[in-house]
Amino acid sequence: MSDINLVDILINSVLAIIMLGVGLSLTLKDFKNILIFPKPLIIGLCTQIGIIPFIAFIIASFSNVSYEQKVGIVLVATCASGASSNLITHMVKGNVALAISMTTVNSFITLATLPFIVNIALNYFLQTTTVIKLPYLETILQIFMVTLVPASIGLLIRRLSLNFAQKMDKPLKIILPILLFGVFTIKFLASKKHGGSGITAHEMLVLFPSMLLLNVLAMLAGYLVAKIFKLEYKNQYTIAIEVGLHNTALALLVAGTILRSSEMEKPALVYAIFTIFSALLFVFAIKGKNMLK
Repeated sequence: MSDINLVDILINSVLAIIMLGVGLSLTLKDFKNILIFPKPLIIGLCTQIGIIPFIAFIIASFSNVSYEQKVGIVLVATCASGASSNLITHMVKGNVALAISMTTVNSFITLATLPFIVNIALNYFLQTTTVIKLPYLETILQIFMVTLVPASIGLLIRRLSLNFAQKMDKPLKIILPILLFGVFTIKFLASKKHGGSGITAHEMLVLFPSMLLLNVLAMLAGYLVAKIFKLEYKNQYTIAIEVGLHNTALALLVAGTILRSSEMEKPALVYAIFTIFSALLFVFAIKGKNMLK
């Protein structure tokens, strides 16, 4: 069981609020369409699980960082997407039902794939292996309490009062990103004993190029694979967001609590700084390119 601290409680609470807000834009029909036409979900998951960790291994191999941080880079890429990617998909009018489905399904798949891939990284970069036992019950509870339950509540509220849900759409698109940015700012500024990062500016600058490259190449891979398989345009950039943004909270849990390495935590901390903004820029660039055609 991971150590509970004030910052992580705050982050999970805000993520739950975000998913409730995202749920206000959903209907049951959206999820039925995913089940009836699962092709986008399958393609997105295969890209997320099969291609992105491979990209991370290549980047880590050529990165000028410590061997433990190289493992941390692979760890980040192995984690499923989270609530922040679902929020961005909502903000850019992507396929939110597909985004939440990818987040949920891959969060369960990660319980098996993450220990396997991270052990390969440990053996390759540090010539060691370790038994990685993810806290299954805790992880499953987090998936339900932070993602599925609040999103379902939002969906139910929309069903009971469509007018309220529609009125809340515009203000929430402003309020929710501010909340998300606020809690991650607190993560960096808070003291370590309360759950803060403790990372230095120099460490951030050294890791930034590798983490940015991972983020951009992952989004590009998601977009191109979806395009090759001729998915709808909305699904193309939704998959790009989902495979490009990862659950840094899970990466921090594995690195800090299970592997007990503050060095392996640092790639996830740097990754969390900019991915919201880079994902928005990526989607706007894609949309702008399509508008010029």
